[in-house]
Amino acid sequence: MTDSEERALIFKEVYEGATRPKDILKQFEAEYNSCKNRNLGKLEKLFPKYSIAIFYKYALNSISNNLNDYRRVIIKNGGKYESNALAFFTVEGVGAMKDKDSRETKKVIRENIRLGENDMVAPQTVIDSIQSLNKELREKSYTIARNQTEEQVRAYRIVTMLGLSTGRRFTELLKTLEIAKHGKKTTFSGLLKGNNDTIEGNIIALEYKEVKKYLKELREFAKTENMTESEVNAKYAKVFNNAMKRLGYENVKYTRFLYSQAGGQLFQEEGETLEQTITRILGHKEVFTASLSYAGKES
Repeated sequence: MTDSEERALIFKEVYEGATRPKDILKQFEAEYNSCKNRNLGKLEKLFPKYSIAIFYKYALNSISNNLNDYRRVIIKNGGKYESNALAFFTVEGVGAMKDKDSRETKKVIRENIRLGENDMVAPQTVIDSIQSLNKELREKSYTIARNQTEEQVRAYRIVTMLGLSTGRRFTELLKTLEIAKHGKKTTFSGLLKGNNDTIEGNIIALEYKEVKKYLKELREFAKTENMTESEVNAKYAKVFNNAMKRLGYENVKYTRFLYSQAGGQLFQEEGETLEQTITRILGHKEVFTASLSYAGKES
């Protein structure tokens, strides 16, 4: 059995009965607790098994965030070999596996993406959501709860709609994103996470002027002009994530996932693979990273 075939079997084993990240995390916690004090050999097999699974999984969260979730489970449950587990669940640990056989691994991932393409979110579903939110905002047809202001209600809908329409991150929408028009082309700048390049922006179901207008309204509500990115997250991320759940979305980042699903189909150019399109429209620099995080269906 080749190394890549063995990894594929591990992937199937871990994800056979659990498809949501939180279910897989519970599965890991049960396995970790079954041997955390008794058998280092079993633990040494458990760590790479779940790291490989994280490496393969097309989840909403980045690899780094997934690893942090697993490390929190380990710290919560402790055990005789806690330090061994924590040392393994690092970006460097998974990265070493990535470098070990990158060509074969990418081949497997491309095949998994190809086989899963029919399960991708239909672009029209995202378009309908954007248009519905835009209609509510224009007509002020939303419901304002007793403990909310109209400005809050609008802000939650604006973040949802712009996330679906532009695929930008939460703090980019609230503070750093700048969009400009150059003839028929729209550009995005002010991108975060180490990528400061300006990219050609693809917008779904909204006009450039509408995006500009809603960004202005959102930032006037949040007053983020003199705040740092970390301050924006600290003050608003949890509040907006909770509001998003009430609107039927898992969290703010889920809109970026849906954008990538729809945009990957709407904006794919001749000669591009699905991974390459998603990489381009999200503004990632590495094809592999984008395909891991956004190319598969999230339950």
